[in-house]
Amino acid sequence: MMTPQTYYVSISSGTIESQSSRTAQLAVQATKEELEILRRKLEHEEKITESTSLRAAIPYKSAERDPAQEAYSDDLLDLYAYIYRLGTPRTREHIEAMNILPKLTNQNSHYPGYN
Repeated sequence: MMTPQTYYVSISSGTIESQSSRTAQLAVQATKEELEILRRKLEHEEKITESTSLRAAIPYKSAERDPAQEAYSDDLLDLYAYIYRLGTPRTREHIEAMNILPKLTNQNSHYPGYN
């Protein structure tokens, strides 16, 4: 079994680094396999963000029932849930304080990443 290493994740810039930097980052402990899953989730998030930003250019279209916006929300929650699972205690506290993961307080939630 591989020993987890510490990595620093920035969701806003879509980066994973082995050294902490000045950008807002969440520390995680991950094996190489977990790191690869995290990279794929970040890349997917970046693609979803691009598709929803195109919708934002249409001023009369409501985001309320927009499938792209719903996918963005679900995928972003999935990404945070995975980071929470790999996160250090400080990272978990930060995500809990954001109050975006109902699974943390609601055992009936079905968000991915809580296996």
